[in-house]
Amino acid sequence: MKNKFYHISTYSVMRYWTILWMAILSFSCSDFNPMDSYSRIPPDRNTDIDDGDEGDGAGGLFEKGYGTVNKPYLVMDVIQIQNMSEALVKGKMIYFQLGADIDMKSISNWDPLNPTGDYYIYFDGNNHIIKNFTCTDKAYASFFGILAGTCKNVGFYNAHVEAATNSGAGVIGGYIGVKAPNAVEKTGQVENCYVSGKVKGKYAGGIASRMGRPYGGQICYIKNCYSTAEVISTGDECGGIVGSMYENSEVSYCYSTGVLIGANSVGGIAALPSEGAKITSCVAWNWKITGPAARSGRISGVLSQGENGHQADPVASECYAWEDMICTGFTPEDNAGSVSTGKYDGVSESALTLQNSIANWGTPWHNVGNIDMGFPILEWQLDREDYASYGGHDNEPEGDFANGDGTQNNPYVIANAIHIQNMSKALIEKQTTYFVLSADIDMQGIKWAPLNDANGYHKWIDFDGRNHVIKNLTCESGTYRSFFGVLCGECRNVGFVDANISSPNTGIGIIAGYVGLAAGAENYTGKITNCYTTGVLKGSGAAGGIGGVLGGSGYIKNCYSSATVIDQIANNTGKAGGIIGRVNGNASGSSIENCYTSGDINAIGGGNAGGIVGKVDGGKLVIKNCIAWNSMLVSTDKAKVGRIVGGTANATYENCYAYDGVILKAGEATFTVSDETSPSGSSFQGVAKSANELKNTVINWDSSLWKEGSNGYPVFKWSK
Repeated sequence: MKNKFYHISTYSVMRYWTILWMAILSFSCSDFNPMDSYSRIPPDRNTDIDDGDEGDGAGGLFEKGYGTVNKPYLVMDVIQIQNMSEALVKGKMIYFQLGADIDMKSISNWDPLNPTGDYYIYFDGNNHIIKNFTCTDKAYASFFGILAGTCKNVGFYNAHVEAATNSGAGVIGGYIGVKAPNAVEKTGQVENCYVSGKVKGKYAGGIASRMGRPYGGQICYIKNCYSTAEVISTGDECGGIVGSMYENSEVSYCYSTGVLIGANSVGGIAALPSEGAKITSCVAWNWKITGPAARSGRISGVLSQGENGHQADPVASECYAWEDMICTGFTPEDNAGSVSTGKYDGVSESALTLQNSIANWGTPWHNVGNIDMGFPILEWQLDREDYASYGGHDNEPEGDFANGDGTQNNPYVIANAIHIQNMSKALIEKQTTYFVLSADIDMQGIKWAPLNDANGYHKWIDFDGRNHVIKNLTCESGTYRSFFGVLCGECRNVGFVDANISSPNTGIGIIAGYVGLAAGAENYTGKITNCYTTGVLKGSGAAGGIGGVLGGSGYIKNCYSSATVIDQIANNTGKAGGIIGRVNGNASGSSIENCYTSGDINAIGGGNAGGIVGKVDGGKLVIKNCIAWNSMLVSTDKAKVGRIVGGTANATYENCYAYDGVILKAGEATFTVSDETSPSGSSFQGVAKSANELKNTVINWDSSLWKEGSNGYPVFKWSK
């Protein structure tokens, strides 16, 4: 029995060791397990081999990839973007690429990927967007925390970032690079990106709160980016793009538009550049910057030498700022050259100039400067075709308006269709309310009621479109159907595109039904300058492409209309004009100057039809430097059709011309007229000229305002 027991025991032990040895051998010969706790990067994948292997995405954490330069981890959804932190390896560059847009609204509070700077990350958004990103109460609150590596080709839309006490905040990084790098990988680069939303921290910037120093010849930089984010600093720097910049870091070809509020250093691009940092070719397009007088600037708050032992003399140059920026707490002064100390305001320019400047930066900017609500975009945004929804320029501050209090020095800022509908409730009787546009407005689907259309017309309005356009205005209610109703005040620098206005009443226009009251005092005078209209207008007794009736001592200058104007009133009493339907008999000192029209004019029920004015009832009127470029003028009575004015009285005319190819019709019959420099009958025809002569005449009125459009007609240089 003993021998048998011994034999069995020996056999069992030998079998056990054999199995164990085979298991060890099998493990040692097996493929690398990507879920191994030491590394998620296979040891033989440090360099890529094009062997058709797409990678297992770190064992399923990602769609595919090995996290290497040619086979990055592909991130496709919100779960995979959260897995990024698990794939990071200290001291090793890990590569990621987005394969789809990511909506992060389900993540209540994001933990920054690299809060200590120990991880190196290369992140290519691949022209995708990360939406609704939230990071609050964290050190270096941002997407990356500390970006040691690269972020490119991505948009962050509607982000909400708020740092913990005494820390920095930015949408992309709390720090771009580190302050004291010991490796090239610890520098940071951001390019071809944009951010929108809100950022708040002790020190804060739209893209990043701070930028680090160089290493091994590699600098930290942000280039070809924009931010529309509102940025608030509770203690130190506040910058539209970045808060502070250390040695040799650079911000170039960037612009910002957000509201900035800071208690220390505040700058539209960067608050505090130092140690040889550079800001070049940037635009501060911010609506409002608030900061202390000595440390705030439209471009940069304070340029300083920084800490000892590092390169001194930062430089800011070739930067521009929006001329209508609201600066609270400081007074800007243009800086035409470069600046190395103190604050830097750049050179103030119009919205049109800023649009063109950015468009001319070249690739990767789209070469048309006013594509998204008047603001430039990157080429990859254009290719997506959803920039109007996710470009970030609709991400305005809360309230009835984007900014302002309605006073002359701080007008209400209208940035979207909601704001423009709030205009009516902001008006106060017998007090001028000031408005400005900061973006193009599409009014599609809005049933518009005129702003000043009842109760004595005592609402005085000053409206500056700032070279933007209002699209798809539709008005089918009110007495004087139009945008304003009765314009008591001024409208300037705006285009109304594809308007559609119809009315059974007299006094209808696209901009105003009545331009000033018939016999109004100064506050009831209407003035329209540098405006244009397109669309269709159907009225009933005084219809004009700009305004229905001109009264008082108002004027219309430097305007044009290609709108089709139809006066449908019967009984031969129509008054249809390309600019104005009727000039009131009480007009005193009113004028129409440097204007032209090109739309068809038709008094279908009979009455007066004129290329510039339908009928002048009386009063004192000057029509000077005006051109009727209409294709067709129609009424039932040829005596009431005039190339310039259909029915004239008590008006002074100077340099008025008409298109030599215009078709004049009385009913169905065409007829011709002779040239005249002053009225010889009840209408006024002007002098006929060719299309080329008319074009040159208009442009020569003011070559700084007019240019030849794509269809051969003159347009404003800012026209869209």
